[in-house]
Amino acid sequence: MNHRKTVAAAVAALLVVAGVASARNMHCAGGIQYVVQGLKDKERGNTEDYSREMNKAVDQLVACANEDPADLEALGYLGWAYAELDSAGPAGTWFQKSIDGLSAKGDKKKLEIVLNNRESYWARAYNDGIKRIQDAQSAWPEYTKTPSDDEKALKQESTRQYDAALASLTRAKLLKPASASTIRNLATGYALMGRFDEAEAVLRNGQTEAASDSSVGSLAEALRTVRANKAGGLLDAKKFDEAIAYYQELAQAEPGNGDILMGLGSALFNRANGKQDAARRADFKLAGEAYAKAFAAKPTNTDLGFNAALAYQSAGELALAEAQWRAVLKQTPEDPEALSSLGSTLADMQKFDEAVQVLNRAVNLKPDNKTYFRQLGAVYSKAGNNAKSTEMLMVFMAMNAGKENADAAATAKAAKTGSAAANTLAAMGPPDKVFDWESDGRKLQTWVFTTKKQSFTFDGAAGMTLVQKSDWSTTVAAKK
Repeated sequence: MNHRKTVAAAVAALLVVAGVASARNMHCAGGIQYVVQGLKDKERGNTEDYSREMNKAVDQLVACANEDPADLEALGYLGWAYAELDSAGPAGTWFQKSIDGLSAKGDKKKLEIVLNNRESYWARAYNDGIKRIQDAQSAWPEYTKTPSDDEKALKQESTRQYDAALASLTRAKLLKPASASTIRNLATGYALMGRFDEAEAVLRNGQTEAASDSSVGSLAEALRTVRANKAGGLLDAKKFDEAIAYYQELAQAEPGNGDILMGLGSALFNRANGKQDAARRADFKLAGEAYAKAFAAKPTNTDLGFNAALAYQSAGELALAEAQWRAVLKQTPEDPEALSSLGSTLADMQKFDEAVQVLNRAVNLKPDNKTYFRQLGAVYSKAGNNAKSTEMLMVFMAMNAGKENADAAATAKAAKTGSAAANTLAAMGPPDKVFDWESDGRKLQTWVFTTKKQSFTFDGAAGMTLVQKSDWSTTVAAKK
C-alpha cells in the first residue's frame, strides 16, 4: 500500500525537574524524588538502583494519584516513570491525564514539560518502528511471496524486523493514541506482512482515536488502500470467490473507483476460465461489465476497454464487445490491434463490409503484420469474394513462409529482361521487400511495395510470369 515513511525528528526529553512543594502529598513528593534520583543513577550507569527507584516511583505516584488527583504535575511524573519502565500503555494514560488537566488549568510551563517528555518517548518508539519497516522491506521486498530455500533466511530477517516494527509502533500508539501518523504506519506494517484484517482494524479504530488530529483524513485513504490490497491478495492467491465478494463490497462503497472495478473484472474473468457453458458465459459477461465500468471511470486506460471487449466476446455478447472496441478506438483511433479485434468481432456478426473497412485500416497502419492480411483475407472469403481473399492471403503466405531478401532492390534488378518482374520494376520502381517462398513445390517470389500498398507475386526467381497482384490501397466491398 502507498504510505509515508517520514521519520519524525527526534525530540529530546527536557527532563526538567520541578521543585517539590512543601504542602505536597508525601506520596506525590516521594514519587517525584524517586524519578529524579532514578534518572541521575541512569546517567551514571547505575542500572540496578535506577530500576529499583523507578519501580518505587511508580508505587508512590500511583498512591499519589489516588489520594491527590489534582496534583497534575505528579501525574506527569507518573507517566514519565512508566515510560522509563517501558510500560507504554500506562505511561500514555497518565501523560494524557496530566496534559488534559494542565491544559484546562492553563499552566503552560508545566504543560510544555509534560508534552515534551511524552514527545521524546513517542518519537523514539515511532522512529524505531519506521526504521524497522524500512529494514524489513530491504531484507525481503516481496514479503507475501513464497521464498525459495535460498531466500528463506532473508524472509525470516524481514519477519523479525516487521515484528519489531509493530512492537515499536504499538508502543508509540499507546504513548500518543491520537497520532494519525502512528496509526497509519502501524497499519502499514501489518499490511506489508499481508495481515490486512489487522491493518483494517487499526485504521477503523484509529479514525475515532485520532479524531482530534488534523491528519485524521489520511486514515480513510489508507483504509481504502488496505482494503484494495486485501482484495488483490485474495486474487493473487486464486481465491476468486472471496475476491469477488470483497471487490463487490468495495464497489458498493465506491461505485466509481476504476481500480476496484478493474480488480473485480479480473477476479470474474479468472473464475470464468474455470467454469463451463452457461456459468462460464455468465461470469465473462459480469467481468465485461466490471471492466467496462472501470474503463468509463478511467477512459485513458484503453487496456480496460480491451479487457471488457474480450470478456464480452468470451460471453458471446458480440454487440457489447463491438461497443467496447469502438470506445477504445475513440481514444486511440490509430491502434491496429484494436482495429484487428473490432474487425474480427464484426466478421463474427456477419458485418463483412464494416469488417473489411476496419481491417484494411489495420493493414495500412501496420503492413508488416502478416496477421492482419490473413484476417482480411478470411473476411473476404466468408463474404464470398474469393478474388480479394486470394490477394490478401497471398501476401500473408509470402510473409509467413517466405525468406526475406536482405537487399530487395538488388534482388529486383536481377529480374530477367522482358519478364513480368522486370516490367513491374520499370513501372513501379524497386520494391520495399522481397520474399522467396514455395507453394506445392512451386517456387514463388513476392515483391511488396509498402508505401504503394500493393504486392506482386511472380512464378520463379526469374519473374517470368505474374501469379498474383494484391492491392490494399482502397477498400473494396466484402462481396463481389
